[in-house]
Amino acid sequence: MFKRILLVFGILLIGLSALAVWLYQRDPLQALPQPEHHLQSERILLARQNGRRVEHIVLRGSAIGEIGFTISLPDPLPAEKLPLLFVLGGLGTGENNISFIKNAGNNAIIGYDWPIPTQFPNGLDFLLDAPDLYRQAMSIPAQAVSMIGWLAEQPWANKQRISLLGFSLGALAVPSIQDMAEHDGHAIGWTIIAYGGAPLGDLFAANPHMKPHWLRDLMAPVVNLLLRPLEPMLHAPHLSGRFLVLEGQDDTLVPEKLRVNLREAVPQPKDVIVFKGSHMGVGPNKFELLQKIIETSRDWLIRNGAVNPA
Repeated sequence: MFKRILLVFGILLIGLSALAVWLYQRDPLQALPQPEHHLQSERILLARQNGRRVEHIVLRGSAIGEIGFTISLPDPLPAEKLPLLFVLGGLGTGENNISFIKNAGNNAIIGYDWPIPTQFPNGLDFLLDAPDLYRQAMSIPAQAVSMIGWLAEQPWANKQRISLLGFSLGALAVPSIQDMAEHDGHAIGWTIIAYGGAPLGDLFAANPHMKPHWLRDLMAPVVNLLLRPLEPMLHAPHLSGRFLVLEGQDDTLVPEKLRVNLREAVPQPKDVIVFKGSHMGVGPNKFELLQKIIETSRDWLIRNGAVNPA
């Protein structure tokens, strides 16, 4: 019996080793689902007030599923074409993630709807839901780039002025999205990476909200392996444009070592600003920090010619 257990364990170990070698040899972009083009769209008007028109749009992808996002446009549209600002915030809807941006000016503000759930399962539920979560996570770059492609085709869009703004979870996704976008023919001129870190498995292990603790430590190397195609440090060095990196001095969700890893992977030219306090958020005790982050991001984008001032 003992020999049989050793045999099964040995076969499993060999299989996992072979899987690891195969995963590490794959080109990260080729390992991800690819963007789709010329997608059908459905549009719903959400609001028309304060000189803005806000719509929710769904693009019908095939292999990558439905792509949802909210777009805020000046109303009426000006004669000049509009810079595109793609906002990827924390888990939640795109409408919620762009609702804190005021005085948007003659710019198109786009908030992406994450395909993954807003509340991650814990414990055994996480293991049971892992296959679906994995598929959804791997589709994010292709969904975002398909969205960028669709918007760049709109008659009011200035495809020469495209910016990517990644906050918290969005900061982790932006490098792979931008890498895929540039390979798909879209030049991203300005990128903000705020409150992110790397590698992904180490961030998973450092997250105190994941329960139980032992599962975080056990799954960290597995997450690093399986999510390697999304790993920010693999994509960031290949990007072009201008970069702004924002960090929290006492960020309890992103340890300093992981912040440094991502910061150093981001190419030049880049500006780095460290805010006092912990991780950014949208709660009542985080509002002042959030406003500083938004104001700093807006000033940097205007100063570097990415957007039109309000």
